[in-house]
Amino acid sequence: MNICKIKFSAKSAIALALPLAICFSLGGCSLFGEPQLEVSSKAESLLSSIPQPKQTSYSYSAITNENVKNLYAQIESECQKPVPEEIQCTGKLSQKDIYEAIVAFKNDHPDIFWLKNTFTYYDYDGSTHIELAYITSGDALEEQKENFNTALSSFVDNATMYYSEYEREKYVNDFIVDNCEYDTEAAKSDYTTGNVSTAYGVLIEGKAICEGYTRAFQLLCNKLGIECVSVTGMTDNVGHAWNCARIDGDWCQVDVTWNDSGNEVDRYYYFNLTDEQMYATHRPDDYFADIEPENYNNDENLIGNLYIPECTTTSHNYYMNTASMLYDFDDETYDNIVTNLALAALNGDKYFSLYVSDSLDFGETYSKLINDAYIINYIDSANDKLAGSAELNTSSYAYKNETLRVITIELSYVN
Repeated sequence: MNICKIKFSAKSAIALALPLAICFSLGGCSLFGEPQLEVSSKAESLLSSIPQPKQTSYSYSAITNENVKNLYAQIESECQKPVPEEIQCTGKLSQKDIYEAIVAFKNDHPDIFWLKNTFTYYDYDGSTHIELAYITSGDALEEQKENFNTALSSFVDNATMYYSEYEREKYVNDFIVDNCEYDTEAAKSDYTTGNVSTAYGVLIEGKAICEGYTRAFQLLCNKLGIECVSVTGMTDNVGHAWNCARIDGDWCQVDVTWNDSGNEVDRYYYFNLTDEQMYATHRPDDYFADIEPENYNNDENLIGNLYIPECTTTSHNYYMNTASMLYDFDDETYDNIVTNLALAALNGDKYFSLYVSDSLDFGETYSKLINDAYIINYIDSANDKLAGSAELNTSSYAYKNETLRVITIELSYVN
């Protein structure tokens, strides 16, 4: 994505470079009349019921080989045991077939955190025999399951105040970003150890790599009644994993790992994107059906997808739901932006974002906002409207994201 950060002030504009994103809230405030964002009467209830969990089986449904489907079912049964036993398959399976069954099962069951991607197998008397591998087994596994389920219950209990699917999905994103740290050292390793690739690593140990982030996001969304699937692929020629979540019937791309960059301004940068937006930086792996068996190796790397939904809507994008719309440089748009900026200042928000309309050239608009001092004028006018209730500094930073058509102002307060 085309990302840039610029510092501006009433006296000068100084160019720098960094990533971006936004975060601001238009909470209710009577000072400027009715707020622009309406709050549902149902959402005003402090407590709401959480929908039934969504346990999806998109990966299983995509399997075309009946013997692979049978192995999927055998894996499901075997994973209920504290120590894995040898599985005798129905018929003879290739290494790719076995791997497809394991990947499909893990994609549909992010709660089964103890199952590894590796396995051993041999052919005997016309059928394939497989031994699965666990990260932890026996009594230690049973203890981990208890801790894991307790953490899940606590997470769900704290989600009762979120009414809409969008709000619950955002809660999942925020929970993971706030409670998990990306394990840089594990990410550098060719073979992962421990729980860094699992939802357990996120929920209990607070440390994971992209696969763990992805499993956790899917599981927590599922627990809150949101359909969600995992996607594997590449970013900058490095293996990666992310999600697609279904919000109000629309599929959206989400990368919670990249939302956890360590900079708060990036928290929703990859939250509910379209395919076009996500694939500017991400490339999904081929489907299993399109990969030749000889290209498979029995290792820790996830290769191949079974189901990737089409994501085309921007209506659930974080910025589309929170940013102030910049349609033109006319008086009406100017007044709306100033009012929303003042409301953000009253809320004490750290960031304020503008969504640049498709009718405007993004590059020219960004230059005009900076070079013609529109942002400074917005801040000055907002301060006039605030009349001392809060005061914004006219020297601050602006971030741009051309792919998302978003310009974010980092709000700086006087005193």
